[in-house]
Order: sequence, then C-alpha cells, then structure tokens
Amino acid sequence: MPVDTPCAEYSNNVNKWKLVRDCDEGSSAIKLRAKGAEGMLGGLAGTAYLPPPNANDGSADNKLRYRAYVERASYVNFTGHTKEGMLGMVFRRPSTIELDTNIEYMLDDANGDGLSVEQMIKDAAGETLMVGRYGLLVDYPSAPVGLTDAEVRALELRATILPYPAESIINWRTESLGGVKRLSLVVLREPTMKYSDDGFEAEECIYHRVLRMDDGVYVQNLYDENNELITFGTSQDLDDDDDEYGDAEYNIYPRKMDGSLWTEIPFVFDGSVNNDESVDKAPLYDIAELNVSHYRNSADYEESSFLVGQPTPVFVGLTQSWVEQNMSAGISMGSRSGIMLPEGGNAMLLQAGENQMPLKGMEIKEMQMVKIGARIIQDQGGTETAEAAKIRFSGQNSKLGSIIVNIEEGFYKCFYWAMDFMGGTVEPIIEVNKEFYDATIDPQLLMAQIQLMDRGVIAKDDVRDLMRKANLIDSERTNQVLDGDVESTDILSMI
Repeated sequence: MPVDTPCAEYSNNVNKWKLVRDCDEGSSAIKLRAKGAEGMLGGLAGTAYLPPPNANDGSADNKLRYRAYVERASYVNFTGHTKEGMLGMVFRRPSTIELDTNIEYMLDDANGDGLSVEQMIKDAAGETLMVGRYGLLVDYPSAPVGLTDAEVRALELRATILPYPAESIINWRTESLGGVKRLSLVVLREPTMKYSDDGFEAEECIYHRVLRMDDGVYVQNLYDENNELITFGTSQDLDDDDDEYGDAEYNIYPRKMDGSLWTEIPFVFDGSVNNDESVDKAPLYDIAELNVSHYRNSADYEESSFLVGQPTPVFVGLTQSWVEQNMSAGISMGSRSGIMLPEGGNAMLLQAGENQMPLKGMEIKEMQMVKIGARIIQDQGGTETAEAAKIRFSGQNSKLGSIIVNIEEGFYKCFYWAMDFMGGTVEPIIEVNKEFYDATIDPQLLMAQIQLMDRGVIAKDDVRDLMRKANLIDSERTNQVLDGDVESTDILSMI
C-alpha cells in the first residue's frame, strides 16, 4: 500500500469537509463547481451543488441555458457568516497565555514562519468549528550534517508547532502501550514547492511526512512526490547504538533537550467533541447542507422570475391581413404610443402570478439554519435582555465552549512537548475567552453582595470580581490599583 493511501475514516469524511469549505469560501467556490465540467457533458463533478434542469440534453443551447441558470442563482453565505460571528464572540477578548522563558518566543512566532500562538489558536478554532478536526505537531529542525556543537547552537534552532488541517491528516493508527492508547502512526500530506534551475518557475508537488513508533521509539520519514523515501544521511548525529532502530539514511530521530529519544509521537488532534484520533462531526456541516439547498431554491426562483416575470401582450380578434397591414413593423409599448385594433379586437397583458414555492422553500431553510445554530443571521426585530440572549444561544454556546476547551488542552500539550525540546519547567497557562456575551448584573444581586461584604461574610475583592465579570470595572484594573485610587480620592476630599 503506497504512503498516500488514506484510511477509511478519512475517505468517509473528506467530501463533507469539502462541502463546508466551499460554502465558507462563498459564491465563487459554489458556482465554480457548477460550471467546472461544462454543465452536463463532463459528468456530475461540475454540477455538484446545482444539478442541471435538463441533465439528458447535451446540446450547446442547453449548456448556455444552464450557465445562465447558475449566474442568476444567488448564494447567501450563511455558513461563512456564522463561522465569523462565532469566532468574533470568542476572540472579542484576548487570550491569556503565559509560557516558560525557554519557549516564550512562541508568543510571537510559534510555527517558525512568524505566526503567533494567538493567531494559531484562532486558526484552530475556525478549522475545528468548520470541519471538527485539526492537527498540531511539535517538531524541531534538523541541523545540517557535519556541524560542531557550537555551530549548531549558533543556528538558534527552535521547536515549532506545525498546524495541519483535517485534509492533510490522511492516515493514523493507535496502539495500547502499558494500558494507555497512544498514536503509533500518523501520515501527513504536505504541499511542497519545487523550483526550476533558474529559480523563476515553481511547481507544487505533494510530499508525505510519516510519524511512527518503531520499537517504542518515535521516528520520522519523508516521502517525495513519487512516494519514494528521501535520504537524509546522519543528520541527527545518531550513535552506533541507534542503528537498531532502523536505517539512519532514511529515518529522522528527534531528540529531547537531554539527548534522549522520544517514546511518543508529539502530535495532537483538536476535535469538536474530544481530542482523540476519531473524526468528530463537523459543527457547521448541517448549516452548509441547508445553505446549498437554499442556493438551489434561489436558482429555481430566479429562473422562474426570468422566464415568466415579464408581461406578454396578447391580442384577440385580429386577422392575418390586419396584422400584415398595421403591425408588420412590430408594435410599441408604453403610454406614448398607441395600438390600432380592428372593430371587435381586444388587447391585454398576460402576466404569471408570483411563484411562491421556491421562495417559501428558501424562507423555511433560513428558519432551519437559525434553529440548528446559525443564530447570527436571525433578525430580532427589537431588544432583548442579555439573559434572554444567553438562553437563545445556549445550545450553540455549549458546542462552541467545548471546542475552545479542546483547543486549550491541545496547545497545553504542545507547550509541554516544546519544553521537552527546548528545556523549561514552568507550567504553561492558556485561557481562551469563554464569555461569549457581555454579562449583565442584577442591581439586587449587587446590593446583596455589598450587604454580605458589610457583614464580613465575603471580602471586598469578591464584589469587585463580580463587577469585573459584568464589565462594570475594567478587567485590567487590579485590586491594588483600585485601592490606590480610592485612597488618593479620600486624601483629595480632605484638602
């Protein structure tokens, strides 16, 4: 079996991920797939989201009609707006991240390409919200062969966190080690640019990185676009004893800070349900499906409006000779012209009644999208209390909150693995905002808290914490700052 063979679970879900991503990208992606196979003759690939009305007619005229059918259809990106709205709810406040000084550089550059941890967390949240899956690999760059220890230190090599979308994780396997289930194989699809000798022409090819456990030791292999192993030589400066783990010519053996080999694969899945290896349901998939169905209703509605929306003049009581004598040059419509009719003749406008069925279907699907979580597209038509908003959003917030907790746990693991590479002992702190709405505070509750403080049941700091949650006190103003402000105010009042 070649290295680029996906596992069954991947194959069962990749088309669902494609649907959600196309819906998120918007009208250009949805309509491109409709026109990509020249309507009907190229098979169903080009009509994935909008089947042609006359699929058996391969004539040139029918192709043109289908192209116009696609162009008139209106795609409203409910899927993308829902994702953006939910991410806005999460990241309306910055995350709290504190790292050991040895890996503190990740705050500004976590992946080696200048992407900060905060931005990586946002990307992970967006990906997990869309397709329910994201991967993070903690890696350390290999030093070139033949360098001294001083030369290696001068390179300032750093551990990085490398992100992988769901489509790039094509195969995986687990095994039980000491009663604990752990990853034993991960195959990652990596697009790679190859440049011509002159450096101007570039071609994208697909490499595959294999992460595997070999006799209890973590090993990496890299395959080129022809699925052939790439030779590395002894880039890891392996000892003679390491030959027992395999051919060093093809294997990369990452080492920890103390020089020891890894006994686990430093790769973690972020999921919408949990962080195990199984594929979780894509949270936005149901909305995406309805979004496409809404688009199809729009195509039928616009087609109907185009074909029968224009009024058609109808004449009664005309003879052939009358038409030839008086209407041979056509007729002019409008109040500035007149139409001569013979005795007993009549004229009227024929206009179809409004076709409500496709429009009704669109409205029903919009309501369904609201019910399953697309809350931000709902028009409230009035004001509502924060408590009512919390109740209305509670179901989706539960899913969103679960995703954020999973992402926190995934990055927490990555930071510890990074310290295994770089050194460090300080426990990482990562807290992503889970208060998706501005809290309101009941005045009676506040007064009750103040009374409890006066009676010595709770402290002044407890009241201030409550007010911070309600945004009545700036979260950055510490209790020490508040005490200083109060003291200075008291002094000024005495002058």
